[in-house]
Amino acid sequence: MSYFCRKKLNFEKIFLMERQQTTSNRQQALSNKALSEYNTMGFEVTSKYFYEIKSLREINRLIEDEVLKGEKTLILGGGSNILFSDEYFDGTIIYSNLKGIIVSPEDIEESEDFNSLDPDSVIVRCMAGEIWKDFVDFTISKNLYGLENLADIPGSVGASPVQNIGAYGVEVKDCIDCVYTIDLTNGNRVIFNNEDCHFGYRDSVFKKEENKKYFIFAVDFKLRRNAELKLEYGNVKEHLHKRNIDSPTLSDVANTIKAIRSEKLPEVGVVGSAGSFFQNPIIDIETFNELKERFPEMPSYPNDKGVKIPAGWLIEKAGWKGYRENHVGVWDKQALVLVHYGGGKPEEILNLMNKIQESVKEKFGIGIKPEVNIV
Repeated sequence: MSYFCRKKLNFEKIFLMERQQTTSNRQQALSNKALSEYNTMGFEVTSKYFYEIKSLREINRLIEDEVLKGEKTLILGGGSNILFSDEYFDGTIIYSNLKGIIVSPEDIEESEDFNSLDPDSVIVRCMAGEIWKDFVDFTISKNLYGLENLADIPGSVGASPVQNIGAYGVEVKDCIDCVYTIDLTNGNRVIFNNEDCHFGYRDSVFKKEENKKYFIFAVDFKLRRNAELKLEYGNVKEHLHKRNIDSPTLSDVANTIKAIRSEKLPEVGVVGSAGSFFQNPIIDIETFNELKERFPEMPSYPNDKGVKIPAGWLIEKAGWKGYRENHVGVWDKQALVLVHYGGGKPEEILNLMNKIQESVKEKFGIGIKPEVNIV
């Protein structure tokens, strides 16, 4: 972790990105705020306090006034990868709505550090409150390579490094250069470079309890003007072939992945879900070989720690695909997705999660962990 990701980086440049400036002297808290529209699972949850942050000045004032002191605090972005375990959050929600995107080098800073980049590389700085899928569309419109396989993932830009989001053979860590944060305990601004983030499979340094004090306000992405497209994962090539696309462009790949996702996943805001609910388990070679003998059709992907098995396949083969129990269930087009049909409570999803985990463990001897952040 370092306070300077590049020698001449000027933090005040961040302020130039803010589209909205606060005019009030103090940010006012909302009490007993309903959070149904702030979590894509759609559960009726209420928070003790709620602050919407539209400028860095507002977060600084919260720290200066010590309004966060002694309170359980949760930083909330798009709410697309979170499950509240209770109907009442006894603490303070900080909702990041910081907006702005700029492209290097001329819009950020003409420094020897930026100039030393590979001439084919471009740094794009994005504020944390931008919608992820809109940001990916922006990079594609600029013909910048790197994020196209992550098209249409719900959520915010600020949440992307926390979870190290990934899809179709790409993880966001492959493109993150720096993450800009404010320490909520003292107001210090701290930059994490890629190595500092300790990225892992759906994991990062920001998921550790002691690091949840860092409020992410911007992320630098290192993208490329030219790169080889990644088409090997899943059925991307198959969909391109169906559309008679033999030499796909950047937009072709992004549009294909959007189409695949729309076929498999429930529409956000229509059916409650948090996307992929479980992580794909990684098992050792010996265990994989034993399972492959019993289940020769089992799909798998090589991994530097062993072999990755699609959790959706395990759940489906355990008989859960399309299952419904009162207000919750398993999506009938993708067993990796647990859904809330409305009118339910968080405990219903938690109970279903436990049943599925026990069932998969019993049938395959593999433990599956939730990818969703349970708070």
